[in-house]
Amino acid sequence: METSGIDHVTIRPSLVSQDWHGQHCYGCGPENPHSLHADFNFDELTGEVRFDFQPPSFALGAPGYVHGGVLASIMDEAQGVLCFHVGHVVMTDELHMKYHKATALDKPFRVRAWITAVRKRRMYTHGSVHSLEGELLVSSRAVWYLLPERIIQRMMYAEYHAEYDRIKAIIEANRRRAKNIRKRLRAEKK
Repeated sequence: METSGIDHVTIRPSLVSQDWHGQHCYGCGPENPHSLHADFNFDELTGEVRFDFQPPSFALGAPGYVHGGVLASIMDEAQGVLCFHVGHVVMTDELHMKYHKATALDKPFRVRAWITAVRKRRMYTHGSVHSLEGELLVSSRAVWYLLPERIIQRMMYAEYHAEYDRIKAIIEANRRRAKNIRKRLRAEKK
């Protein structure tokens, strides 16, 4: 935990997507009646996004199954929020989906997203959806464009003017946490 100069507020690394996204986000926004209302939880032990999710009834595609576009949204959001949880603001460059098996609408499933590489101005991630019994339903991989500071400031200042300093401090806290997680995971492999 650390203290920022921002009105003497304690700034902690993010653990859920609402720590970053606006109240009207399609993936997590509590004020959006059409939101998926998912948390996109960050697991500090693994450095991954991991959570169980019960799809809402409006996510219906084929009778009894989740719409593929909703699953793509979940994979995009899980992998993109992961990038934020490790201290990067990104935009989707590429999103690839593989639907292994139809995903039942009436059963919760497990979502996972992890980083595979960071190179130059790009970040690479993978994600998956499994049944709670462990069956692979969806796999995904994505490429993310790492936004330069001037773009972040322009985007965030317009939308989050009053919160820009707080969000910037969270990004820095996330970067420090990610560095510590990487060090620990490397040490555990030895």
